[in-house]
Amino acid sequence: MSPATLAPTTNDLVRFLLARFDEDDEQLKRYARLDSAPPGLLSVDRLRSEALARRRILGAIQQLLVLRDQPCEKPVRDGAVQVLRSLAAPYSQHAGFRTEWKTSPRP
Repeated sequence: MSPATLAPTTNDLVRFLLARFDEDDEQLKRYARLDSAPPGLLSVDRLRSEALARRRILGAIQQLLVLRDQPCEKPVRDGAVQVLRSLAAPYSQHAGFRTEWKTSPRP
């Protein structure tokens, strides 16, 4: 599914996440060539597995976002957007991160 089928702000968030995931993948490739993980982190294999899991989660969330506009589907879409925002939280210091993507603070 293409990010273009989503709402504009959600589309931008998906594109932002994919770009950050691509950057992370490039960094992991550099570490793999050196045959070592960054200091204080887990193995490169573990980090690659986590990177793949993030991409799979993103794909599953995109499928939830293209539901029809039935009233009973709104909570599913809203939850899916919250998951996207949570995935973006580690990148909140990136120049392309938007304040509207911040997750709500816990009560």
